[in-house]
Amino acid sequence: MKDLRNPPRRKPVQARSIRKYNEILDVAVRLLERQEYAQVTMSEVHLESGYPYATIYQYFSGKEDIYLAWMERFLDDVIFELAERLHRSEGEHFNARIEMSVRYSLEQIIAHRQVLGKLLDGMGLVSSRMVEQLESKSRGWIVSAFGQQMEDPRNSEMLERMLTATRAVNGYWLMLMLNTRREVDIEVEVSKVASLIKALVV
Repeated sequence: MKDLRNPPRRKPVQARSIRKYNEILDVAVRLLERQEYAQVTMSEVHLESGYPYATIYQYFSGKEDIYLAWMERFLDDVIFELAERLHRSEGEHFNARIEMSVRYSLEQIIAHRQVLGKLLDGMGLVSSRMVEQLESKSRGWIVSAFGQQMEDPRNSEMLERMLTATRAVNGYWLMLMLNTRREVDIEVEVSKVASLIKALVV
């Protein structure tokens, strides 16, 4: 059954449409850098982007939709780059690859921490759509990073252990993003999170 309150976004396919779509996402993030989530309005997105309401509503049903799309783009970019790095380091020991994954993810969270914190706090943190998005992206990352063999039924136990570890780490990242006043020591955090993943996976 279709959810009439949250119709699916129209994903752009042509280069010109993709450019508009991404510009709208970029404008929304610039607005969030200057104010809280509750203060951002569709009118501001319209005025700052220069796009008519009709164009914006072609792709998004409202501001939550825009920010979920930005979060999806952010996750896709991080996952793509991380998978590329892991493919280039296939000769490395499993533990080293886990630490590399944790370090890169943490660096990206720190770089976008204020925006992510405002976004998660303003949207009530874990909407069901956000949880579904994180779950889907986590599974996709595991398969892209560790190969299609992860989808083989014979590897289902390992895939489930990796998903469990990813869920635990996602929760840790969410808390870190929300607690923006907390100082982050990258070396300490990488060590703690990598140890958590190893304990859950091995």
